[in-house]
Amino acid sequence: MNLTAILHAVLLGLTVALSHPREPSNELSLPAARRSRLTDRLNTLFTHNSSDTPPTVTYNANWAGAVLTGAGYRSATGTIQVPAIRLPPGADSNVLHAVSAWVGIDGEYACPNAILQVGVDMYMNHSVPAYWAWLEWFPNRSTYLTDFVIRPGDSITMTVMATSRSSATFSITNHATGQKDSASLADQAPLLCGFNAEWIVEDFWGSDGVPLVDFGSVAFTGALFETDTGISGGVEGAKMDGVKEKAGGPAVIECEKLGGSELTCEYKKGASP
Repeated sequence: MNLTAILHAVLLGLTVALSHPREPSNELSLPAARRSRLTDRLNTLFTHNSSDTPPTVTYNANWAGAVLTGAGYRSATGTIQVPAIRLPPGADSNVLHAVSAWVGIDGEYACPNAILQVGVDMYMNHSVPAYWAWLEWFPNRSTYLTDFVIRPGDSITMTVMATSRSSATFSITNHATGQKDSASLADQAPLLCGFNAEWIVEDFWGSDGVPLVDFGSVAFTGALFETDTGISGGVEGAKMDGVKEKAGGPAVIECEKLGGSELTCEYKKGASP
């Protein structure tokens, strides 16, 4: 399904209905609009001196995962197995809890104003889980793919490709159902820089005040990048991020590399939501 026209309309702030809307199997309505945020590193970087924490890990308020920094990043792709989410122990079931897993380009350091992203949002609302695929050219509004069905255990491949600094293509594939959605955008702003490629598990507490859901763990496989000069690779040289919701507090998400193109991020049991 080509969503170019829909995406252009949504990004211009218009209300557009999909031609054959079909919500995921849980039949919940879309949550209140949310927008993935830039990494909070520039303003809320948490330093650490713990001897049992690898020095290659840095903490911020919302992004955990692997981040490559350089120049000319053109594409990023990765595959996750969708976890079965649940409320943290003692959490209020009447309060929305969430987490997001995505791949993207930019959003850190010298190019902090734009991010090209595709991912899966995971919400627990009144003890009922819901999973939504989405696309975004931040800071424009994200676009949910409301006919893209996702269930726990599904294998989802997410890919973004910057065809220029102002244009891109997105794709997301559910290997369990065989469904694939793709889209293209052109003449977008702000411009991409291609300085970062990332594979992220995002905690909305640091940006939208939504408590973190217990997602167990999310593993990215096939975490690969390509540059506009044809260089390609995995996450070997990536910096690893973790999330702390307050300075001096415990880590709520920890990540580690498992291989050249694999990493895993874990919800820390016992962490306050």
